[in-house]
Amino acid sequence: MRFKKFNPGKKITIFFIFFATTFFLLGIWQVERGHDKSKIIEEFNNNIKKNPSPLSEESSKWDRVSVKGFWKGSKQILIDNVISSGVAGYKVLTPLKINGTETFILVDRGWISQGESRNVLPNIEIQNEYAEVNGILEDPELGFVLSENLVTSNWPKVSQTKNLEVLNKEFEEQMAPYILVADPTLKSSLAYMKIVPTNMTAEKHFGYAIQWFTMFIAICLMYLWIGFKKNEE
Repeated sequence: MRFKKFNPGKKITIFFIFFATTFFLLGIWQVERGHDKSKIIEEFNNNIKKNPSPLSEESSKWDRVSVKGFWKGSKQILIDNVISSGVAGYKVLTPLKINGTETFILVDRGWISQGESRNVLPNIEIQNEYAEVNGILEDPELGFVLSENLVTSNWPKVSQTKNLEVLNKEFEEQMAPYILVADPTLKSSLAYMKIVPTNMTAEKHFGYAIQWFTMFIAICLMYLWIGFKKNEE
């Protein structure tokens, strides 16, 4: 009985090793990302069901907390390019001076429509009065930005990002390391937008993993076919 020899050649083998390894590692990476996202979503869903606890140094991202203090309406920031139900608008961030401290925390009061012209900012005026705010702590990533000029110069300022490393530089005051996304029950809240804890679901990551593993299997089969076919010729 004659057995076919397997001889794909050196160049084909190098090509196979490089791409097969790449596809397999990308699949593993997407699986790990999927598991990470599942943990984030599970933690977030558990936290939003809890009663708010007082903000403290132990508070962390996605914790549900309660903060008491006074608004500082003269230094508000509008987050640009936020779409709600197909309408362009802004997220409004208002500093709240935390009771008994010199620290301010930016409170996401919700969404407001852009209006007829981008040259005229919407009215976001708020009285510098006492407030108790319940909500979820958020620490947004910088994300993809197209411009180096992320924040305008005059108050209220318009920002292209919600990232705190960027926003907190606009304040001389001591700022908390989180944004507090206020509950819609807040007296001064605007249109509420549901919090999305991740920009991609775990299911999408697992879907991408399947695609990479499929490509890995395909290139393995091609390598075997070419190896045996080439030897026949």
